Amino acid sequence: MEERYKKEEILGEGTYGIVYKGIDRETGQVVAIKKVKFEQEEDEGIPATTLREISALKQLKHRNVVQLLDVILEERRIYLIFEYIENDLRKFLNNLT
Repeated sequence: MEERYKKEEILGEGTYGIVYKGIDRETGQVVAIKKVKFEQEEDEGIPATTLREISALKQLKHRNVVQLLDVILEERRIYLIFEYIENDLRKFLNNLT
């Protein structure tokens, strides 16, 4: 992952992982990098929630849905690479009021 993408800063952390702002070293594109959390005792492989997220995002192509650009599997780690968007849905909705 480090060969292709460079993490720059943490954008947020939640139940399922940490999201970083990053750079694609090959293209210079700003991206969002989600490092998926694995449970320590989980021996079942990739979490079901992550598999559903990947499956849904690979099928969805819409201007209002963030684009999944890449999936990187490393030992006990998975990174989802997304297009970078300045605001998330929560920030967008908060700005409406």
